[in-house]
Amino acid sequence: MQKKYFSLILIIVLSIAFPLVVLFITDQETILQKIFLIFVVFFIVGIILILLFPIINEIVVDYIKKSKFVYYLLVLGVLIVPLLNLFFIDDFSSVSQAVLSSYVIWYILPALIMIIPTFSQKIKPFGALFHIVGVIILAIGFDNRSTSLLMGGFVDIEYAFNALWVSAIILVIISIQFDEFVALFNWKITPKNITFPIVLLVLVGIIILPFGLLSGFITWAINWDGIGNMLLAFAGIWFAIALPEELIARGVIQNQLLKFSREKINIEKFKRIQTVVIILISSFIFGLSHWNNTTAEFVWVYIGLATVAGFAFGWCWEKRGLFSAMLMHTLIDFTWAMCFSG
Repeated sequence: MQKKYFSLILIIVLSIAFPLVVLFITDQETILQKIFLIFVVFFIVGIILILLFPIINEIVVDYIKKSKFVYYLLVLGVLIVPLLNLFFIDDFSSVSQAVLSSYVIWYILPALIMIIPTFSQKIKPFGALFHIVGVIILAIGFDNRSTSLLMGGFVDIEYAFNALWVSAIILVIISIQFDEFVALFNWKITPKNITFPIVLLVLVGIIILPFGLLSGFITWAINWDGIGNMLLAFAGIWFAIALPEELIARGVIQNQLLKFSREKINIEKFKRIQTVVIILISSFIFGLSHWNNTTAEFVWVYIGLATVAGFAFGWCWEKRGLFSAMLMHTLIDFTWAMCFSG
């Protein structure tokens, strides 16, 4: 009981603190714009937290499983509420077609695809296909900056906000569709959930770092810019990079491929090989998603390094769940940001 109330208080505090920090580090132009930004970020972050905090997420998921109306209302709320920022886009009429097209293609369409398995038990066995297609469309949209216009009314936060928006949509939609949601999709902090990704991080670093340095893709560039900025950087990576990428690559793609393969090809003798192969496939997809994040000279180097890191994240997910995968992902990206450039 005490843990439940502690988690609830922490969710409320973080849901209030997060939008205030966002407001502090951005430059909104009007009071009304600031109020709307606080409300929208509070709503999105609140949804994410209640679906990821242990104990609370179990209560919430049990509740929305009993009421499809509440479930669909939550999905609708996550899809619509961020559009409040459209009121603040300068000369909206001139860009309205591009903005609304982006919204339909990169948010409405994948959300509809992912939610289809909830409509019929006959469709449910093919849910993995719908979920994977849906998250790939979501990933393409925000990772290629195709959705940046949608956040044109809120200053300086396009990518970060879209990352949160994508995370919230995924979490709400899969919350009642994945039987393993409560067990794996949580931020349960235990000694094993912390030590496992740290040990794996050291092992992966031994592989990645020498190769990256020798190839010239990674160079030393110490960037220790005060404890406050470092904490902001860590939180930014945790929420805007590790969260959406782990939900997409591991939480949906890897998780659903593994689930589908185990249901259709259930050979106990080759279970470990089957798991490794699926993690490799999802890791390569994750690696390929980094093709546009570097120069042409280093494209395949980056894809290769990201694939190796992705395999480690995938192993973390398989053994310890979302928290460990996110922790390792955040630590790698944070170390890179603080000590290297590439």
